[in-house]
Amino acid sequence: MNNRFISVLISLGLTVILTIILVFLHSRFGANPEESKAILRILTLMGGDMPFGLIQSFTFFLFFYGIFEIIGINRRFSNEEKALSMRLLPEKENWILSPADVASLKLEIMNKEQNDKSILSHIIIMVCTKFRSNKSTSESLEVLSAQVKINKDNDESDQSLIRYVAWAIPSVGFIGTVIGIASSLGAVKSDMSSEDLIYVTTALNVAFDTTLLALMLSLILMYMFHNLQERMEKFHSRVEQYVLENLINRIYHS
Repeated sequence: MNNRFISVLISLGLTVILTIILVFLHSRFGANPEESKAILRILTLMGGDMPFGLIQSFTFFLFFYGIFEIIGINRRFSNEEKALSMRLLPEKENWILSPADVASLKLEIMNKEQNDKSILSHIIIMVCTKFRSNKSTSESLEVLSAQVKINKDNDESDQSLIRYVAWAIPSVGFIGTVIGIASSLGAVKSDMSSEDLIYVTTALNVAFDTTLLALMLSLILMYMFHNLQERMEKFHSRVEQYVLENLINRIYHS
């Protein structure tokens, strides 16, 4: 089953559970509103007052989905970083690699890659293949730089949906604000009853609550997303430096 589809299902399930809890608590504390104004206000802000809290529920769904996407990519990076600690390349000082050593190293990495593929092992194989074809370390370095750039671009592409979700969350909040203001203005009339006034007040609360909640969740998501991007940049830099120092710079041929 597709990982993103699983993330959608889990996010939907968490949203439903959270919404049920918020609605239950809102109805419980709403029985004595004068004694629990602060708690009731927080529950209303989070969408416990249904059906006015539907926008907040959808915002939570987007937030949970974005979190699971970030967790999934972080888990992949954790697996990729393990390859850097496996010492696939010779790391001792003054260790020189001959063309024959490069060929043997390629075969060794290819055998390991059958059971445990990684970005690092793939780059090592490509660099070794390029060196074997023309015995040029400069062209091998170009292959290294090009492949690292391709990997970065692929990772950026994988994160495009997270960027969209991070943009969509505050947008959904603004949509809730427009709906709330429009509903409150539509309910205004010259001879308003107390019920009409309560409805207008509730609609205005929705108008501001949706944006406030969306902005807070967006701040959390963007913080996690920027940490993920920083980790990605450091990972690819470490891979490039590792291959450069322990493979390309060690190759010697007469």
